[in-house]
Amino acid sequence: MKTNSLHLRKTTWLLCCILLAVFFSGCSVISRDVRTSAATGVNFASLKQNPGAHMDKTVILGGYILETRNLADQTRLIILQAPLDFVDEPKSKDLSRGRFILIHEGFLDPEIYEKDRKITVAGRVAGSEKTRISEHDYTLPVIRAVEIYLWQKSRQRRDLYYHDPFYDPFYDPFYPWYGPRLRYWPHPYYYR
Repeated sequence: MKTNSLHLRKTTWLLCCILLAVFFSGCSVISRDVRTSAATGVNFASLKQNPGAHMDKTVILGGYILETRNLADQTRLIILQAPLDFVDEPKSKDLSRGRFILIHEGFLDPEIYEKDRKITVAGRVAGSEKTRISEHDYTLPVIRAVEIYLWQKSRQRRDLYYHDPFYDPFYDPFYPWYGPRLRYWPHPYYYR
């Protein structure tokens, strides 16, 4: 009986792991075709150091839009690179390793592709371009867009509600989940 229970537990554990792997495998915003053709060994530091060595390779990068400029037949975006998480969403700006230029054939509205929006792109390395940031000469890698994903604007909301001065937030046994910042449960002083 004991070995049967152990076998059942192992089988259940294995099934859960397989289901989680299948669930998380489809969490990218870049299409599967482009993702399979992307170069896996290219990180942004090596791309920035020597863009010529990675010429015509497909890379997946992300970051924050700094500038959008429309030309006659293309749009140029300057993007502050940020590492990507498991769903290819850019992480914090503080983790950036530099900037890159994205060239998109066609028009992108600067009101939509505005400063500080998060963006994830797949594109081919097209060389580098020298530019100047303040008084510093800087070489930026140039990427020709194959696929672009613009992330939703994040709405940060401050909790401006002033709580009762005699309210003890620890009176509730479910405090960490139903505390003053998360209003999932109606507390007596939370009605607006």
